[in-house]
Order: sequence, then C-alpha cells, then structure tokens
Amino acid sequence: MADFFKREYSGSMDSKYYFTSDKIPAGKIGATASMQTPNQIGELTSRLNQGLKAVEIGAMNQRLLDQVPLKHFTEMKRLNKLTGAEASLHAPIQDLDLAGFTEHGWNEYERKGSVEKLKSVIDRAHALDEKGNIPITVHAGGFPSQKWQKEGLYKGGEIEETSKPLQDQRSEMAIVNQDTGQMQQVRYREKEYISGKKMAWTPEFSMNNLNRVSWDEEQLRLMQHKKEMNEVIDRFTRSEGRYLELLEANKKKILTEREKMELASLESEKERVADHQKEIYQNMRSLVEDMYNRYKKYKPEVATLEAQEREKEIERNMGVVKSQQQKMEIVEQELDKLEGKFKKSKEEEAENIRLDYMRKANELNKTYHEQTESIVRTVSKMPAPKTWVPIDKFAKEKVSSSITEAALYAYKKYGEKAPIISVENVYPEFALSRANSLKETVELAKENFAKELQSKEKLSRKKAEEIANKIIGITWDVGHIYMLKKYGYTDEDIRKEAEKVGKHVSHIHLTDNFGFEDSHLPPGEGAVNIKEQLEEIEKSLTEEQRAKMKAIVEAGEFVANFKEVPHLYALSHLNSPLYPSRLEDGTMMPQGPYWKEIWDSYGTYFGGFGEIMPQKYFDLYGAPGFSQLPSSLGGSSATPERGRFASTSEEA
Repeated sequence: MADFFKREYSGSMDSKYYFTSDKIPAGKIGATASMQTPNQIGELTSRLNQGLKAVEIGAMNQRLLDQVPLKHFTEMKRLNKLTGAEASLHAPIQDLDLAGFTEHGWNEYERKGSVEKLKSVIDRAHALDEKGNIPITVHAGGFPSQKWQKEGLYKGGEIEETSKPLQDQRSEMAIVNQDTGQMQQVRYREKEYISGKKMAWTPEFSMNNLNRVSWDEEQLRLMQHKKEMNEVIDRFTRSEGRYLELLEANKKKILTEREKMELASLESEKERVADHQKEIYQNMRSLVEDMYNRYKKYKPEVATLEAQEREKEIERNMGVVKSQQQKMEIVEQELDKLEGKFKKSKEEEAENIRLDYMRKANELNKTYHEQTESIVRTVSKMPAPKTWVPIDKFAKEKVSSSITEAALYAYKKYGEKAPIISVENVYPEFALSRANSLKETVELAKENFAKELQSKEKLSRKKAEEIANKIIGITWDVGHIYMLKKYGYTDEDIRKEAEKVGKHVSHIHLTDNFGFEDSHLPPGEGAVNIKEQLEEIEKSLTEEQRAKMKAIVEAGEFVANFKEVPHLYALSHLNSPLYPSRLEDGTMMPQGPYWKEIWDSYGTYFGGFGEIMPQKYFDLYGAPGFSQLPSSLGGSSATPERGRFASTSEEA
C-alpha cells in the first residue's frame, strides 16, 4: 500500500523521474554537511530537518574523517532510509592527492598512500548505502599548477611580423622531473635580442629548452670524463716501454740497485694510474647508466625515418658496449685469480705471474678506453629525453592509475554495488581541472579498469566497459570552472568545457561566484552560467543517468556570513517545480507553480521548506509549533538539551 501511495502521489521531492536543467525537481538538489567537524551525523540530521533529500557528507582531511565513528555511518544509512533521502560522500580534500604530489614534490609512495585512503573512503561510502553506487567525490588535483590566458600569447619561438597571438594558452605552468619528482614553475616571457629578433618563451618552450640544456650538460660531463681518461692513459704511456724493459731485465735478475728503484717507482705510478683510471671509469659508467635509463624511459616519440634509423644505430652501439662490458668482467675475474696465485706463489713463479697480471691489466685498460669511446659515441647520438613534463600531463597517468587501483578494489569487494569514484574538477589552476584533461584522465582510467576486469575477473569486454562506465565518473563543479573568467574566457568558452565532459558526469556541484574567487554563493546570486552548463551535460546523459543524478549546493560561506539557508535560492534559480505531473505514457513532467513564483508570493507554508510553520502563526493563535522544537529536531528553541546527533554548525 505504501509503495502504491508513493507511486501515485509523488511530488517534486521524489527525484527519480526527470532531470531538466531549467526545471530541476527539489529532490535532486541537496547540500553539503560542514567538512570542519567529525559530527557528520549531526550535520546530516540538520539537513534532513531542513527537508533536503540529498546530502553530501565528508571531512576536510583524513584526521577528521577518522574521528567519525564507524557506527555513525550505519546510523546515517538508517536516517536516510527513514526519510527517503540519499547521501553522497566527499573524500578528504587536504591530504589526498591521487597523483602523489606534496609540497616537496612528487612521490610514488604518497600516491600509493592516497589510494589506500580512497579505499577506506570506499568502505565507508558502502556502509552509507548497501544498495551501492553512492558517488564519492575526490579532487582531481591537489594544488595550483598552471595559469591560463584566453588570448594575447604567441607560439613558442621567434615572433615574426606575421605572427598572430594564439587562443587558450598557459601563461604559467608547473613542471615535474619524472625521474626525481622535483618540481618548478615556468612562465611565459617575451625576449628581445641584440640582433633585433624577438622570441616568445612559452612555458612549453622553456620546458623543452630545460630538457635540452640539462642533457647537453650531462653529455659535456661525459666528454670531460673521456678527456680525463685519455690524459691519465697518456701519462703512463710515455714510460710504459721503459717499464716493460725493466720487467724483463728483472726477470733475468740483471737489474742494478738504481734500476730496481726505478722499476718500483714505475710500478707505483702504474698502480696509481690504474686506480685513477678505474675511478674515472666508474664515475663515467654511473653517469651513463643513469642517462641511458632516463633515455629509455622518457625518450621522445620516434616519428621520422631518420629518427628511426638513429634509434637503431643507438641500440647497435649499446650492443657493442654490452659486449665490451662482458669482456671486462671476464678479464677482471682472471685478474682476481692471478692475484690469488701471486700471493701463494714461490719466488721463482712470482715474476711470471706478475707479467701475466700486467698483460691482463693492460688488456682491461684498453677495453676501458674502447668502451669509453663507444659510450661517448652512442650517447652523443641520443636526443634529449623528456625528463621534465607538465604536471597536468604527468598527473593524468598517475591519477588514472590510482583510480584504476581503487575501482578494482571496490569491485572485488562490492561487485556492481561498488560506490562511484567521481573525480571533481577543482580550480582551473589545479591539475586536471580543465575539461579535456579531466575527460582524458577518466577515459584512461575506465579503459585500464576494463582491461583489468577482463584479465583478472574474466569478464567480457562489453561487460567490463559497462561496469567501468558505471563506477568511474566525474563530479562537475560549475563554479570552479567559471573561474576561467578572470583570464578572459567567455560564458561560451565555459559552456564548451561542460559539453566536453558531459557523458562522464555522474554528480554535480552547484555553487555561484563572479569568476574571480570560489565565493560559495547559492545558485543565482553570482554570475555563473549554471543553466547553460547543466543543459550541455544533460544532452549527453541517458535516462538512467538523469534518474540518478544529484546536484549538491556548496554554499557554506554564504551560510556562515549571512546565517541563511541557501536551498530556497537554489530552488528558485533552477526553476524547480512545486509539483510534478504524470503524462499518459507514465513520464513525469513538471507543472506550476515553480519555487521562484511561490517563494515570496504564496509564502513558504505550502512549500515544505524553510519556515514551514511561521512563528507569527503560533504567536497569533497560541498553538505549540514545530518551530519551538529543539534545533536538533529542526526547530529554533534555545533549549540547552541537545540530542546526541545534533549539529554543531550555525546552519543547523
């Protein structure tokens, strides 16, 4: 009977019927809990008492989240079930970076730690709703990494008279050394040279130049090692003939005392030269190993036939270097054996062993020299690897990997009821927060996750892709992207940003501002083109996606500043209907009145929100009212007795 009643008399609060960007039902519009307190159960109670059907809980950092008792998540699930509400969850903001960046640079272990934190959030999200697919919003980037300019910047290189400024370029960019994790900033600059030439040093141009210069410096160090090696060898070569002559004479025992002293001096010199040569070789070898490792990992793409031939030549030369290395290892083993024999030998055998040792040592030194020549020749042909890359590009790979790992964990534990990992665009200055970057990251994560499902869970490709699309998505923040306005971008540019991510969006954050700061105003109180963005997203959604979509209003600063609930502002601006109507085909369509029409003219008594029973009514008629209940139950009484689940926030 209850289900029948609900089917026949559903109102706009029951949000499963339609999603129209200019007529969003009230049940689809929710609010956030305060992220500054672990009392999330009190925050949820406060929002439910305001009449909301969608509430996003969360904590600012892992420390606060860990202070929320596990039983509270079970209790919040019960409250949602009793009220027909649905919760979403925001992962910690301050200390969860899926790429692995910190203020000290990038670290793979930080990335792995963030994945473990996200797994913990997944478990708590599932505790909120065992039916599954609760959205978990997690920020795509953790700190500023770029600045943008709509127009006025030139392409990197010489600026000629015919050159025209480009559109939509980075004026500043953070770059990361993929090998060390070190980061630095590069900015757009224009330089005029003595020759009269004018050059545009874009962030990309500066980054590429840094890669070339640092590689050239290492090649120069290698050349210096080679020069030093040659000088050391030449230093002894001049006296090597005399040394061999004295060795032969000593074998025949015909040396004078003076010649014996000369031989001892030459032997000592030869040992010093050999030690020095070995030291130089080891330093050079260490440098080359490091350079070759980076070249193999980060070498530029082979695009031309010339580049392909050069690549083949490099590999051939490295084959020669490896053969020489194997030869040296064999000779070194033979030298070790001769040294052992020398220590155990009798006097009459010692000279013969020493001569064999010196021949092998000369052979080793010669191979040192040959390999040095081969290495220098090979490395000189290697193009500069892309060791320094934009943080945005680097983060794309790392974040997609983190999402894949977390999604695989969620699926293995909860199957198709796993929560949705929904990656949010942060401010445009943050990594992966422009539409193309965020879209490519999520698509890569979905692709990798689907492959993992096929490989490890033995699912078909179609089923794996279906699940990937189901539990990986995007939380689109309409206010964050609007902050492009301060760089000269138009409303049309921002509408196109929303269009690009449309089909991947699983969750919406609604907030308003004027394009300069994340002001957290209610919808309609700033300049954000909210409706236009929502229309573009809606075009790409299926009916099922529309049915599940929720829009969470983030207006905490408005509440803190003006002590006013922002929900009616949102209902009014988004043209939410008070009632829906059912058409003959069973679909739900809105009918008047709309909240923007009744908010002031009809009064909110009929609305079910805000001042449901105005205090004036009870002052006039003397009846006890809902407003006189304790604030923990949604009233305004100043009773000191607070429920254990009461909110501590001002907006309660």
